[in-house]
Amino acid sequence: MPHSPAPVLRYALRLVTAGSLLPAGAAAQPAPAEPAAELAALETAGSQLLFDYDFDKAFEHYTRVSERFPEHPTGPYNLATTIWTRLAQRSNGMRGSSLRNDRFFSQQGRPDATPEEEAAFREHLEEAYRRGRALLERDPDDVEALYYLGATEALESGWSVIVDRAWFRAARQIRRGVGRHRRVQELDPGFRDAYAVPGAYDYGVATLPRALRWLAFLFGIRGDRDGGLEGVLITADEGRRARWGSLWTHALLMQREEREDEALAAIRRLNTRFPKNPDFVLDEVSILTALGDFEAARELAERVLERREAGFGNYRLVLPGLAEARLGEALLFAERWEEAESVFSRGLAAEPNPEIRAILLFRRGNARDGAGARGTALTDYGRVIRDDADPVLGEWAEELRRAPWPDAAPEGSLPAPPE
Repeated sequence: MPHSPAPVLRYALRLVTAGSLLPAGAAAQPAPAEPAAELAALETAGSQLLFDYDFDKAFEHYTRVSERFPEHPTGPYNLATTIWTRLAQRSNGMRGSSLRNDRFFSQQGRPDATPEEEAAFREHLEEAYRRGRALLERDPDDVEALYYLGATEALESGWSVIVDRAWFRAARQIRRGVGRHRRVQELDPGFRDAYAVPGAYDYGVATLPRALRWLAFLFGIRGDRDGGLEGVLITADEGRRARWGSLWTHALLMQREEREDEALAAIRRLNTRFPKNPDFVLDEVSILTALGDFEAARELAERVLERREAGFGNYRLVLPGLAEARLGEALLFAERWEEAESVFSRGLAAEPNPEIRAILLFRRGNARDGAGARGTALTDYGRVIRDDADPVLGEWAEELRRAPWPDAAPEGSLPAPPE
C-alpha cells in the first residue's frame, strides 16, 4: 500500500478539475436590485462567450465587468477561468470518455502554459482573492464573498495539480475551497452554486480504490459517492453562476458511472446552448459509441470534421487527430476495419499530441488486428508501449501483444463489457 496521500490527492483533485472548476455560469445573486440585474446579465453574456470558446471576446467582456464592478470578485475570477479554460481545452483537458476506465487519472500530459499566461492567471487570481477578502472583512458571513473565495481556491488548486503537479499545495487549496462552500450552504441553503465543488470532491474521494480509501481515511479525508453526485446535480439544475460547468461535470460523472443515457441528456443540453463548442459534440460522439449506436456516432463525428473544414464556430480549436480518433472508434466498433484504419492513419498524419497519438496508434492496432493484419498491429502496440504517454493504453497494448483484439480485448477497451 502507498505510504503517501499523494495518490489520493491526485485522484480526487483531478476529478474536481475535470469539470467543476469550469467558468461561472448563468447569473448572479447579490443584494441591490438594479446592480444585481446588471451583473446577472453580464455574467450570462460572459458564460455564453466562454462556453462557446470565444476566448478573446470573453476576456474583453470580463475585463469590462471587472471595471464596471471594481469591488466584486466575479470579474477577475472569470478572467482567471478564461485563461484556465483556454489552457485546458488546447491540452485535451476537457475529455470525458476516458473517465470510464480511469485513463483520465493516469494520463501524464499537462497543459503547457506560457510565462505570460501564468503571470496573467496569477494576477487575476490575486485580485479575486483581494476583493473577496475585502468583502469578508466587512461581513464575515457574506455568502458571495465566501462563495467566490472558495471558487478561487478551487480554481487555483486545479492549476496546482494539473500544471504545477504540486499535490499537497493543491490539497490544501481545494479543502479550503470546499470548506468555504460548505459554510455557504450552512448560511444560505438556497445558494445552489455552492454544491458542485464539494460534491465533485466527495465523489472523487468516495470512488478511490479500496486501499486508497483507507489511506484517505487515515488522513481525515472522507467521501460520499451518492451525496457527491447529488451536489453536482443540484448546481447543474438549480445553480446560477456555476450551472453550465456543473452540467458538464455531471455529464462526465455519468459517463464514469456508466449511466450513459443521463450523460447523453446532459451533453445534448450543452450542445443546444453552446453550438460553437466542438468538445461537447465530441463528448456526444463518445457517449453514443459507448451506447453502441455506432452509426449515429459516425454521422456526428463526420459532422465535426465537416464543420472544422468549413470553419464553423470554434471547431478550428479541435485538437489535431481527436475528431479522427472519435470517428475511427465508431467505425472500429462497427467492425469496419479498413475504414477505421484509414481514419486513424489520417489522424496520425495530423501530428497529434502524445496522448491523442497513443489513442490513434492503439486503435489502429485494433483495426489491423480485426482485419487479420497481426504484424502491423503488433508494430502499433509496440509504439504505444514505447511512447509511454498513456499508462492504461500501454497495459492494454502489452496484453494484446500476447493475443489479438477483439477476442482478447482487455477489460475497458470495448464500449461495453465483452460478452
